[in-house]
Amino acid sequence: MPTKNGASSAPLEYKIIYSKRKTIELRFDGANLLLIKVPQRTRQSAIEAILHQKADWIERTRKRLAQRLPVPQMVQGEQILLLGNWHSLNIQKVVTPDEVFNTPGVITLSQKLASQGVAGLIPLYRQVTRQWTEHYAQIYSEKHQLPYNGIRVSAAKTRWGSCGANNTLNFSWRLAMTPLLSIEYVVAHELAHIKHRNHSKAFWGFVAQIMPNYEQGRAWLKQNGHALPMF
Repeated sequence: MPTKNGASSAPLEYKIIYSKRKTIELRFDGANLLLIKVPQRTRQSAIEAILHQKADWIERTRKRLAQRLPVPQMVQGEQILLLGNWHSLNIQKVVTPDEVFNTPGVITLSQKLASQGVAGLIPLYRQVTRQWTEHYAQIYSEKHQLPYNGIRVSAAKTRWGSCGANNTLNFSWRLAMTPLLSIEYVVAHELAHIKHRNHSKAFWGFVAQIMPNYEQGRAWLKQNGHALPMF
């Protein structure tokens, strides 16, 4: 995937948050702020101990987050990621105010949507995600007798997709930033959960049966998913 420089050399800052919890949790807010969530009355020595214990994880995670692409600036000509490729942003007055259009290499939207910042791109990402997840789900559902109970496009940040207990398929609109091969893999993955509700050897064998080249789509997500801009 083409990359932009989203790294930061700013020093790492720490913020301790005391609350009615039972365990210590470390969570990054961006690449340069580490949130340390601790139970009330936690001693400073205990906090320092966990930071020492997790030092390698902190460094690895921070480097990974520093690679994240910056959130697009909604200005004429800005480069927008769609289906794994960069598209030039074209802002126009005379297009339908609440719609976004994409043609090869170009994303066109109204000044109204552009004024909303990156939120103005979400309708397009939702539309593209629904279009392609429905496309692959229909094909593989019919071919492998995997009936599902509709598709829901969500704003999930920590997972690409899920399969509900009632076989509803859920997909994050962030999938629209990834290549079609990765979208196809996520659909195959979630459909496979209709038959196997785990990640057993049998599950992965069934994923391979559905989509023999699934590892290519999965590899892109592993290599690039963490670097996608977080709206």
